[in-house]
Amino acid sequence: MSNPFVCAIDARVDAKSRIVELTLENGQKYHCSLSEVSENLRLVEPSLLTEWEWIGPKAGMHWPAVDEDLSIEYLIANGKRFEPSKKFSVESD
Repeated sequence: MSNPFVCAIDARVDAKSRIVELTLENGQKYHCSLSEVSENLRLVEPSLLTEWEWIGPKAGMHWPAVDEDLSIEYLIANGKRFEPSKKFSVESD
């Protein structure tokens, strides 16, 4: 039976900007402002943002210091997909 949840394979939290960067199982990358999706995470000391745990099969994130749980599905629904920068070459005459 396949996993019914949207799962991540990696997550990184930048405490200063309060942004979580997610990499999904399919390789897509998203970023989401924790301040915009959670009042608790907007108000917590920045140093506590990096102290989180996975929920289940990496289907969510839990911040013990504020007892906050957010699903990966919720984070990507409220975030933005990383678009790789388009590389172009400059041709010289």
